[in-house]
Amino acid sequence: MSGWFDWREWLQQLNYQPLLYFDHNATTPVAPAVRRAMADALAGAFGNASSLHTLGRTSRGLVETARRAVAAELRAPPERVFFTSGGTEGNNTVIKGVFAARGGGHVITTKIEHESVLGACHQLEALGGRVTYLPAGPDGRVRSDDVRAALRSDTILVSVMHANNETGVIQPLEEIAAVTRAAGVPLHTDAVQTFGKIPTDVERLGVEFLTLTAHKINGPKGVGAIYWRGTVPCVPLIYGGDQEQKQRAGTEGVHQLVGLGVAARLAGACRPTEFVRLRALRRRLVAGIRRLYPAAVINEAAPDHQLPGTINVTFPGKSGLRLLAGLDCYEIAVSIGSACTADRIEPSHVLLGMGISEERALSTIRISLGRTTRRLSVLFFLWALERVLRSDPPGFAYLDPAHLTADVIRSPHTFLIDLRFPHERLLAPSLPGAREWSPFGFERHHEEIPRDRRVILMCATGALSTGAGYRLAMAGHPDVRVVFGGYSAWRGLYPDLLDHLLKERSSA
Repeated sequence: MSGWFDWREWLQQLNYQPLLYFDHNATTPVAPAVRRAMADALAGAFGNASSLHTLGRTSRGLVETARRAVAAELRAPPERVFFTSGGTEGNNTVIKGVFAARGGGHVITTKIEHESVLGACHQLEALGGRVTYLPAGPDGRVRSDDVRAALRSDTILVSVMHANNETGVIQPLEEIAAVTRAAGVPLHTDAVQTFGKIPTDVERLGVEFLTLTAHKINGPKGVGAIYWRGTVPCVPLIYGGDQEQKQRAGTEGVHQLVGLGVAARLAGACRPTEFVRLRALRRRLVAGIRRLYPAAVINEAAPDHQLPGTINVTFPGKSGLRLLAGLDCYEIAVSIGSACTADRIEPSHVLLGMGISEERALSTIRISLGRTTRRLSVLFFLWALERVLRSDPPGFAYLDPAHLTADVIRSPHTFLIDLRFPHERLLAPSLPGAREWSPFGFERHHEEIPRDRRVILMCATGALSTGAGYRLAMAGHPDVRVVFGGYSAWRGLYPDLLDHLLKERSSA
């Protein structure tokens, strides 16, 4: 496209935000029907669902309607569905609950699970439990034979996700279920990325436990559910009330449960057509990426084992973080891994668990499509990606933390900006003379930044300051440097320099 093309004006005419959101695996925009149903519940169903009066019974009816909607998508009895605050609580409940009920034991999981599963398993290990972490193959799939080989006489649970949140690879759950069933070991699956997107029939999958959440299917954050077949014991994670058949204490958030129920019904109704539509958009996007960057590697499984809306792509020789920052300048949201670790510059544990090198993992981004993604947004994505891949904006570069010396900090030609969060500054003070600004809304400070001085930006890790630096350079500043690795990397190299500079400043 030629230079006259005003992409910002064009996007505004197209109501651009939903079009350019390519991070649906992290969370999804709440569907209008879900918002309306939740607003109606907030206005007219404020009674406690455990109360016996009419208002309470009204709320109870809405809770049970939501339960039936979730159960229908799982093809499960409603009484086997228990509401939670989301996937993280659900995963912790199952893993810790089975462990507590059995008084310890051995758990099998994989290296590519969500952090909530891995975190719960690490806690079991701290309590004396044993955990086996299985790798995935280069295609992101875990082998059922590896599960079989890992089983022991004291194995109490196998936990394998239905599809991976970073690669979109669907795991061979039915094969794994056959192995665990033969051994008499319950199987748990984290279906956060698959519920409402592909069939999650619990009988067909053969699982004892399944966890899900609302905010991946255009529902609200803060609400999810567990399916529990009920054939093995599981101790509740939260005590103190009779709610959810005494399996999860706490007053029900009726409006959130209403949102989950409506989102589940909407997802179930459009799932077949959405699958076909997203698969076609994914093919178009993959073809475009390969045309723009022939060396790109798509980290995926065979088409039959791949979610239609997820593309995990490695750009050898490029920094995934810098690609994210560049796309963000065009108001396109992608991810460099799990959203739960988005502010840490480290290789994805999922890709490492597939045998991918750290270098390749750090050159990877995740593009995830959803219900608001359209063909036009895919075309614009490719248009913007082509420009980001060409080069960084003029004037932008990383600064090795070793080069942020006392002389550079004192120099009148240096303009320091500290983009750490307030709580981070409480733990460790800013460099003398640094502007303490927020990374959010950083653009409003652009006019305050002198163009005749070198701008050095620093956040805790370098992740947020990269985006801010990219935007500043894109706005035309001729000399922008981002401290690679952030404040923590610099302080690690110069542990005593900050105290020296602060004393020097106070005595001046």
